[in-house]
Amino acid sequence: MLSFVTRIALLFGGIYAVYKFRYRIFNRVFGNPAVRRIFISSSMKIPFIRNRMIHQAFR
Repeated sequence: MLSFVTRIALLFGGIYAVYKFRYRIFNRVFGNPAVRRIFISSSMKIPFIRNRMIHQAFR
C-alpha cells in the first residue's frame, strides 16, 4: 500500500501533468465530433451560456 506522502506526490504530479498538457487534452477530447456535438447541445440548454453565444453571433 502506498504511503500518504506518495499519494500526495502522485496527486500533485497528476494535477501538474493535466495543467501542462491541458490544451492537448482539450483538443483530443473535443476533436471527436460526437463529443463536441453532445457538449454543445448540452451547453446550449443553459440560459446564461446560450444568451452569451447568441449575443456574440448576432451583433
